[in-house]
Amino acid sequence: MSQSPQSHGNEQHRIDQLEESAGYADRNIEILSAEIAQINKAVMGLTRRFAQIEARLSEINDRAGDDVPNVPPPHSAGPDIPKDPL
Repeated sequence: MSQSPQSHGNEQHRIDQLEESAGYADRNIEILSAEIAQINKAVMGLTRRFAQIEARLSEINDRAGDDVPNVPPPHSAGPDIPKDPL
């Protein structure tokens, strides 16, 4: 069973299209991978910064915690809770 020259040309055209599509897919994968790496780097930096801010706030809260009385705000005071802590 031999193929006609036209049939062989169609197959070659389809193969060329598939190779071209695969090349575009490979290039897109490279671009997306680079973008994901940049996003990961940014997220890691933000995570470190957030941890620093959280530690700093905890330190400030620990220092201020002894000076500030733990009294509910006036709008939440019930009949048995004084509205003025002083």
